[in-house]
Amino acid sequence: MIVVLRMRRLPGATVVIVSAALLMATVALAQNEQRIEDLRQQREQLARDAADVAMQLDALSADDAALLQALEELDDYISLQQARVQATAESILAAEIEAETAQAEAEQHEAEIEAVKERLRQRAVEAYVQPAVDVVEQYSTSFNEAAVRIFLLELAIGNELELTDDLRTAEAQLEVLHQQALDRAADAQQQRQAQQQQLAELESARAAAVELRAEIRARINEWNSLSEEIERSDRQMENEIRRIEEEIRRREEEARRRAIEEERRLFEAENGPFLLVAWPAVGDKTSGFGPRVHPIFGGVRQHNGIDLNGNTGDPVRAARSGEVILAGARTGFGNTIVIYHGHGYSTLYAHLSRIEVSENQQVQSGDRIGAVGSTGWSTGPHLHFELRIDGRAVDPTPYLP
Repeated sequence: MIVVLRMRRLPGATVVIVSAALLMATVALAQNEQRIEDLRQQREQLARDAADVAMQLDALSADDAALLQALEELDDYISLQQARVQATAESILAAEIEAETAQAEAEQHEAEIEAVKERLRQRAVEAYVQPAVDVVEQYSTSFNEAAVRIFLLELAIGNELELTDDLRTAEAQLEVLHQQALDRAADAQQQRQAQQQQLAELESARAAAVELRAEIRARINEWNSLSEEIERSDRQMENEIRRIEEEIRRREEEARRRAIEEERRLFEAENGPFLLVAWPAVGDKTSGFGPRVHPIFGGVRQHNGIDLNGNTGDPVRAARSGEVILAGARTGFGNTIVIYHGHGYSTLYAHLSRIEVSENQQVQSGDRIGAVGSTGWSTGPHLHFELRIDGRAVDPTPYLP
């Protein structure tokens, strides 16, 4: 905005003091504005330098971190340039508005100057050529007509000097307004040129950013493809490892089974067939080995042992010497004991009310190991007894004494 100061006469000392104060304020304001401008230019220069480095980066040979850093710097510079272009556009608009305002005020001032000139001419004519009647009569008794005219001329000259001073002030203000209009128009033109440079730099930065983003996108696609290929290879390798491990386990199990069978064959060749030495409980057999209707769940199911009835607390004994390999609760069986007798033979005792041995303990044939009960899936006190050869359940009845 342009402010036109209409000057009025002040005492000399007052004018000096006011002028000095205005001068100091103007200098301080100019210094602050200059510091702000210097800082802004430094920031823009740093952003421009970083953008220049980013645009000069060879996207094909740069590492991933350098690409991402360069793209970030370009994005920052693009944001800065967009703000500068917008600010320049607003400054151009403001300069154009101020130039138009100054021109309009100048035109109005010209009209005021013409009005002052016209009043000046009218005053001179009225005062000198046709003085007022009452004024002439007032002085005609003391002065002759020539003296009156001289007096009136001096009066007109005094008024003319005052109007002339107003005229000169108005003309000076007009000159200031004209110059301000020209200066703001020149500022607008200069800023347009700067804006063109800013737009060129902005487009260059945008093009470089597009190139970097394309390279980053291509690398991401390449990474994704490579990652998928690695994952496929990993899955294939894992499947192959599992297959090999399964084959190794199968072969080891087969080798172990054959070793146990050979050991058992040799044992039986030297000692005769494997037999159980003691009955595990004194009760009668109430359910045999093989398919039967399940007493709880119904339906025909395989019964992998025999059931011996009894009362809760009746002793349960080891059917043959061996090592306790399990002593604890098992789903369905309740409290359970498993004894390994060697050569692939093991016996199982289930639904116990009490376990009286511990794992890894050696027991002898007929040793008390627990008590009859009804834990687990059971309809009453009894002992469920199994014989397994290499983990396969067989009817224990032929092996009992």
